Amino acid sequence: MERFRYLADGENPERDAWIANFFTENHLAYEAFPHKVASPEQLKFVVFLDKQPYYYPCTQELFEKIVDKKGAETLALEYLKVWERLEPLVTSVIESPYRRDFLLSLLKIKFRHETASYVLLPSRLEKRLLQIFTRVSEIDRPLSKMKEAQNSRMAAILRSEAFHEALNDPAGIEASSLASLDKLAVDIRLLQLKRLISLSSHSELWANGAPSALKKDGLLSMMRYKPAGTGWQWLVDTIKGWLSSGQRRYVLWMGVHSGELILDLAMIRILISLGIKVIIAVKKAFYYNAVTIADMLEDPFIQEAIGKAEIITSPAISKKDLLGKLQSDTMLFIIHDGTQERFNPLLVSITFSRVFKEVDAIVLRSKTDAHCILQGPFQFTRDILAIYADGDGAVTLIEKPRHKLAVRFSETDLRTKADTLIYHMRTQKQRGKTIVFYSAIVGSIPHQMETAKEILRVFVNYLRKKQENVLVINPAEHFEPGMDADDLMYMWEIVQRSGLIDIWRFQTVEDIEKAFELMKRKVPPEWVGKDATYSTGCTKEMQIALDVQKSHPEMQIIGPSWDKFLRRKEYGVGKLYDRVLGDDFAY
Repeated sequence: MERFRYLADGENPERDAWIANFFTENHLAYEAFPHKVASPEQLKFVVFLDKQPYYYPCTQELFEKIVDKKGAETLALEYLKVWERLEPLVTSVIESPYRRDFLLSLLKIKFRHETASYVLLPSRLEKRLLQIFTRVSEIDRPLSKMKEAQNSRMAAILRSEAFHEALNDPAGIEASSLASLDKLAVDIRLLQLKRLISLSSHSELWANGAPSALKKDGLLSMMRYKPAGTGWQWLVDTIKGWLSSGQRRYVLWMGVHSGELILDLAMIRILISLGIKVIIAVKKAFYYNAVTIADMLEDPFIQEAIGKAEIITSPAISKKDLLGKLQSDTMLFIIHDGTQERFNPLLVSITFSRVFKEVDAIVLRSKTDAHCILQGPFQFTRDILAIYADGDGAVTLIEKPRHKLAVRFSETDLRTKADTLIYHMRTQKQRGKTIVFYSAIVGSIPHQMETAKEILRVFVNYLRKKQENVLVINPAEHFEPGMDADDLMYMWEIVQRSGLIDIWRFQTVEDIEKAFELMKRKVPPEWVGKDATYSTGCTKEMQIALDVQKSHPEMQIIGPSWDKFLRRKEYGVGKLYDRVLGDDFAY
């Protein structure tokens, strides 16, 4: 298991203990729940912590109140709001009087127990109560009839002649004689997008059903509202910048709700028409009127609206497989975030974290999530644009730029780096050099990263001095700040499959012992008996090496035999070592 990161020898041990208690009681401590909570490496895909020691999924004000034990009054009110949402849900869905009363009694018992200490976040309380509700009620899709009715209403509006006339009304477009047709086409699409965003503030369209006499003028009036906030201009500038770059762009669209989703899909189709690929993230399990993966698979109105979108149900897709899908001709993808609550990067799926890391920007459609993100002290690795209705036909767009130090290595960036290395290898091979690729432990032993790099550097330098006319590739020499294990393994696989490697050498026990001998140090206990078979990364590279050898039989593989690598499993997301082995270390 990872070291307990809340133990930091600070100035106030009692407060630090209460912080640790906050994370464990809310089931947000990776050290205590490693198979449910995102590892620090996975969290870094989403949140840029900088110098902050930990992330909490609430406002700073609420967190400080809880830690200072002054949150009872605030929490009591928020807990009550949770119950006020949950009780009507139970009474409206459960028909049997006995089962309804049983479930309400059970939920009250759990409610009193969970709220007694005033340390539990309202969002975590709600999730636990909703889990009980869905399990005991045994209803596959609670509120499905209501959701489908809302989707049906909005779909009918989008099919109406009045809607098409309003959306395509020429008012607002000035066709300058100097403007190109391409520029004019983009301006038209952006005006349509703005109209749809304005229309999204009128939830009565799908919540209660559109007026029977809904006409073009009425819809156009709803579409003319000027969005508040600075986000609209940011969005226009960003889209135009993307289009001028000539590169493929990706947007993660999250926080969608029933009825509203159908309108959101009309907005998304505009982005797609501009060449922007979109990934919609929905909830894994029931969360009131939030759209779930089950809704995506079973709601006929959603199915019709998403068309040929690819639905990715795997909660832990690999970087390679994800990029393979994104590079296909498909323009719309659906994933679930792995949760049954508000946006919480500590509990999202690996697939969601990887998508967040790979896209260019996030569109957030949940007002509740937006307030937490915008008011919170944390910054993120990607630009976030919050779009939410304020009521009375008002809509707000606010951007939250990514942290200025956040680095994104796109697939193009990684492939360019790989191609540069391949060009160097090919040039050296043409000069008669033998190409040796050296696979070694780098991050497989927790808290030994720097020692691993030193071992690798010393031994590779030894090989270079000892062997004549040989190019030895040391992967550690090509690391750049901001690159994680996902980036490195994706880049190196491109290099490894180039067919230019003559000898693929895997680190042995003797290699490590020789490195320590050259450093004039004894082998420490944590390194005794270690070799490449201890590394999940090396295991994956051995699989690649054996595959490459089938098409390039002249390539030699030197090191431990293949059968000794079989004990390894999947490396932890964002890690260079196996997550299971990491859990064996106590804190």
